[in-house]
Amino acid sequence: MSLIVELPRTWVSGIERRLTTATSQTQSPFTGTMEVQDWGGEWWEYDITFAAQSGPLARSVSAALTALGSGRGLLLFADPSILTKSLTQPITLVTPIAGGNVVQTQGWPHGLPAVASGDFISIGAGRDTRLHQIAFDATADINGFATLTIFPAIRTSLPANTRLEVNQPHVLLRPTGAVPTRIERAARHRFTLSAREAI
Repeated sequence: MSLIVELPRTWVSGIERRLTTATSQTQSPFTGTMEVQDWGGEWWEYDITFAAQSGPLARSVSAALTALGSGRGLLLFADPSILTKSLTQPITLVTPIAGGNVVQTQGWPHGLPAVASGDFISIGAGRDTRLHQIAFDATADINGFATLTIFPAIRTSLPANTRLEVNQPHVLLRPTGAVPTRIERAARHRFTLSAREAI
């Protein structure tokens, strides 16, 4: 069973995040038009740069990243570029869902904007954590219900009342290779991590 590591957001100095899709393109030799095959797979990929560290903290970061191995371990990552919220009530699914990009949710403050285009949520916990981005603004109705359009699409069955994490969404990542440690003068350690969503 692989280890799940969680590192403080404050250790991150820079990130590159991208949504990768399982599509292929073929150009017609007769017309020059592009034919696109969409196989439905979508996942997040990250390149993370950690702030330079030294002393015991550098060794601690090194140990945590070493524990990830070359894809053996998992990183539960709270992306520091995602703004945190402070909702006190839980947000949950209204009805079961078997997949797709549209979810019915409940628990939002009545009649107020629920989420804005570009916001993030995560669904699930531990090894089942999945990160999703909001495609369009959504406002809660008088009963606190809001319909969200999200990417990537949900690809598993989720029961009603499944909780959504809106205050501090996470993504579960698996390194795509060994995590290098660059050691500079004065024993300053620099770390970079390339990873993809662990699905």
